[in-house]
Amino acid sequence: MEAMLIGIPFLLYVYFRIRFGNDKTNFERDSELFSEGINLYQSEDYAKSFRYFESAIYSKPKSAFAYFYRGKSHFAFENWESALHDFDKTLRLENTIPEIFYFKSLCHIYLEQFEEAKNALKRASRMYLDKNAEILIHLAETEIRLADFENARKTLKIAEDLGNEKAISLRKTLFFGNNLPTFQG
Repeated sequence: MEAMLIGIPFLLYVYFRIRFGNDKTNFERDSELFSEGINLYQSEDYAKSFRYFESAIYSKPKSAFAYFYRGKSHFAFENWESALHDFDKTLRLENTIPEIFYFKSLCHIYLEQFEEAKNALKRASRMYLDKNAEILIHLAETEIRLADFENARKTLKIAEDLGNEKAISLRKTLFFGNNLPTFQG
């Protein structure tokens, strides 16, 4: 009897939550709200896109989406430090989107901050469940720059298992098939 008294309201709650609940995240809602700015960015009109998202930030300062696209506009202008600042602000507001970590890592790579790039790429890779070969290739290239050849070989092997041709050629070129390079000194 007690289970029914607790169970029936719970089932009603679940029903109404599913039926009338809002299952969209703020990031998804903002993507609909700022569709005009997205179209500007996708049409490669980065100056207008930047101005659009600059004004969007003033009107909605807690929008991770607006910061993310302003950062992408900075990125398009090769303004790595400003883009990195916007991506960091985006991550403080919303840290569940792997694309944010990917763009942040690219900024670190261009700024030659390879350790930070490696950390961001690892986070993005985990969020994609190691199923994004492009991220894995960037991670392997970063590991090579940090002289972490064993992990780079493993990372390229994972990307190769996903069927990525670039990973196959990189691994064969850099590691002669399966062997690690040996250095005679």
